[in-house]
Amino acid sequence: MITENIIERVTKFQEVLKAFPEFKYLGDPILRTPTQPVELEEGFIIGKKLGEILINYRKLTGIGRGLAAPQIGIARSVFTTYLDDKIQIYINPKIVSSSNKSNLYRELCLSSGIMWADVERPVSIKIEWINELGVKEDKVFDSFMARLLQHEEAHLRGICNLDQAVAGTIEIQLSDPLQEKIREK
Repeated sequence: MITENIIERVTKFQEVLKAFPEFKYLGDPILRTPTQPVELEEGFIIGKKLGEILINYRKLTGIGRGLAAPQIGIARSVFTTYLDDKIQIYINPKIVSSSNKSNLYRELCLSSGIMWADVERPVSIKIEWINELGVKEDKVFDSFMARLLQHEEAHLRGICNLDQAVAGTIEIQLSDPLQEKIREK
C-alpha cells in the first residue's frame, strides 16, 4: 500500500513538473536568496502572475494555498495566498510581531516536491504589507492564516519549510494534506 501511494505521488509530481516548468525546487539557489523589495507596479504584475499560476496548480492538484515569487524564479518580495476562492497579493510584506505561543502542523510546500514535515510556528502574527491597490495594511492573523503567511514570508527570506522541520518528521507525503489539522505544541 505504501509503495502504491508513493507511485501515485511521484506520478502526480511528474505532471506538475511538466505543467509548471517555472517552478523552483529545493536545491535551486534562488530559494536560498533573500528577496529585494519591489515598487507597486512590479509587485502587482508579479502578484497577478503568482495568482494565475497558483489557481492553475490547484486545478491540477487540488491543493496549494500560497506561492512566493522565489518559487517561480523571481527574487522579489511578493507572495500570494488563495483562500475562500480569492487570491490576495502581499507586496513587500514584513512580520512585525508574533506570539510566544506556538503550534505544530505538517506542512507541504510546492517547492519541496513530495516531502513534508511538522513545522512549529507562532500561533498569531502581525504583518504589514502593501496590497494590490497600493494601500499599506497591517493586521493580526491567527490559526491557519497566520501559519500560511509565515510559510510564504519565510520564502522571501530564503527559508523553506523543510529547513524549519521538527527533527525526525520529514517524510514523503502519503496522506491527504487537506485533512491535516493544527496541533497544540
